[in-house]
This record gives sequence, C-alpha cells and structure tokens, in this order.
Amino acid sequence: MLITDPTSPDFNSYAAADDLTSFLSSRGINAPASPEPLLMQAMDYLNGMNWYGDRTTLSQPLPWPRSGVLFDGHYYPETEIPRQLITAQCMLAVEAVAGDLLGANREAAVKSEAVSGVVSVTYAVADNTSFTPTYPAVMAILRGLAMGNGFAINATASRS
Repeated sequence: MLITDPTSPDFNSYAAADDLTSFLSSRGINAPASPEPLLMQAMDYLNGMNWYGDRTTLSQPLPWPRSGVLFDGHYYPETEIPRQLITAQCMLAVEAVAGDLLGANREAAVKSEAVSGVVSVTYAVADNTSFTPTYPAVMAILRGLAMGNGFAINATASRS
C-alpha cells in the first residue's frame, strides 16, 4: 500500500497510484492493473540518489522533505515534496515495466575493435551482457534537486 503523507511514519512514496495513472494517460500510455509495485521500484531507485540539502528530520523514512535546498535562487519549502520528484517517480515507474531498475550488476560491457592503421575503436555494448541504464530525462527533471551521478571538474584558465 502506498502512503504518500510525509507526516506519516509509514511514508513510502512521493507519487500516488492516481499520479501515475494521470501521468500515463496524458502520454497515451495504458496504465498497468497494479501500479503500486512499479512505483515502489521507482522509489527504491530515488532513495539511492544523492540529494541537495538535508533531511528535515533524522527519523523521516524517505529523503524528502529536505531543508537547505536552494532551487532557482530560492530555498525550497522544508515541508513540501517537489512536483518534479513525483513526476520523476512516475517516469521511473514506466521504465520499471521493462525491467529491474536496480540490478545487481549494471556495469557496461566493453568491446574493442582494432582497425588497420593507427585507428582503434571501442564500443560499450549490450550483447547478452549487463549494461548501465541511464535516465537522462529523470535527471533533467531533478536538476537542482539531485546531484548528478557522474564526475566533473570545473576549471577556469586564463593567460597572464
């Protein structure tokens, strides 16, 4: 059973089954007979993300609500669940229809191919091997709320 009340000690989902049904309907996708397991898989994925700010209380069961989240130049209210988070959970629930979002081995398989001469080409492929799924649309929706899952270095260079 999905409990979407952040004040409940059993709070376990940002999105309700009706949220997923509306999300799917607006995109012309048929809703599954049992949306709850898909939303729970999506929630499991979201729970593993790195979020900006801090949990509002240490004992809350889910990462949100959060305090200290600066979003578009304003601090996000500590008592609210962002609409983007509900949408992201619905997007991930759609992905969960195709399979497990959190498989045990999700590293990309690498295949190398040498071409005569000085050129060498390497491909990351999924030919009966495992792969790392990415959800760029979900990360785009959560920009400003969640930290990226990659690595980046920002640097400025100047000539004297």
